[in-house]
Amino acid sequence: MRNISIAQVSYVRLGVSKLEETSRFASEILGMEPVGGADGEAAFRSDSMYHRICLTEGNPERQSIGLELSDETGFDAAKQALAAADFQVREADADECKRRHVRRALITRDGSGNEIDLVVRPAQSGRRYFPSRDAGITGFQGLGIRSTSLAKDLQFWTEVLNARVSDRVGDITYLQIDERHHRVVLYPSKRKGILDVALDVESFDCVMQGNYFMKERQIKVLQGPGRETASGQSFLRFQGPDDLMFSYVHGMEQAGGRRPRQYGLRDDSLCSWGSHCADIPELRASTI
Repeated sequence: MRNISIAQVSYVRLGVSKLEETSRFASEILGMEPVGGADGEAAFRSDSMYHRICLTEGNPERQSIGLELSDETGFDAAKQALAAADFQVREADADECKRRHVRRALITRDGSGNEIDLVVRPAQSGRRYFPSRDAGITGFQGLGIRSTSLAKDLQFWTEVLNARVSDRVGDITYLQIDERHHRVVLYPSKRKGILDVALDVESFDCVMQGNYFMKERQIKVLQGPGRETASGQSFLRFQGPDDLMFSYVHGMEQAGGRRPRQYGLRDDSLCSWGSHCADIPELRASTI
């Protein structure tokens, strides 16, 4: 089996040093709905899924990304395909599946060592999504991932999994899973880990309102408001606890069937409005 089919990015699990503090940030600043969690954990939702972000108390470097398999009948074949491509893989035990709110899961790692969960039947919620504040969040857009081994990571995402390259800025690579321009972005880096967690908001007004909201509460805005050159989405990137970065985004284009485009490694290739990110090395065109 090749090209394991992925339906969506289901969730992220983020290790945090101070669970209570980061939980307040997720609820009161981000505006996500808290839904409880297991001991030492706190889960939050942004749409009809049971959860999209799970905070786990402990090592901030312990992170994982949940990807839903398009066809649960391919679970065993997916395990064999990962092993055949020399990616370590094991099946999650019952407690690990319970904490992830899925029926089954394969736990593997990409070429950089980022932990990836390939999951079956992630839980939906029977209750209407009710945010903790009116941030305008409508869903979970996707992730930016640090890559220390871009060639091996591209093999993982586009040869073993079924993601497709939509565009590149220098070596920064946008990956398409569904009709949207991208759900995952690989950023060349000196270390592994999740760079950015992006949440959809209902309008550009919500992006701008988020900008004022963050500044009023002395939350550091890292980049934006801006417009991503490759995808067309407007964005606001801001800093969370443990140097996590979150984004509000709106208006992403669909990639269609065209070939990937190559942009030069310049600030205006990352933001067509000219916003610059001085604090995140992976988003500084001069030092990537």
